Amino acid sequence: MRLCDRVWRRGRPWGAAVLAVLGSAEMLLLPFSGGPATVTVAGIVAGAGFSTSVPLLAASLLLITHPQFHTSLGLVVLALALVALVTCNAGGLLVGSGLAAVGGVWAFAWLPPAAPERT
Repeated sequence: MRLCDRVWRRGRPWGAAVLAVLGSAEMLLLPFSGGPATVTVAGIVAGAGFSTSVPLLAASLLLITHPQFHTSLGLVVLALALVALVTCNAGGLLVGSGLAAVGGVWAFAWLPPAAPERT
């Protein structure tokens, strides 16, 4: 990996965003997997699941593009992960909501790297 890529990634809450994106993607794709673990819902409940998962995915991607808002976006991701427990097939069978919650807490606690001291 090139040095400029490493520097770019260190200036962002990369791990937190990846966890939150994985959690929201799991919540979005679970109803369409067709496996035995899916909980099929129809009507307004399915719309509530999408209306929670899509903003969660957007907030997760905003963590990468706008790291200066990591505190507020971390709280938004955490709140949407908790709301997803009710609206998104038990939070993506708890895995998606758990990943997103850990990502939100990590984004909230993330600190940007300190500038090097000049001597």
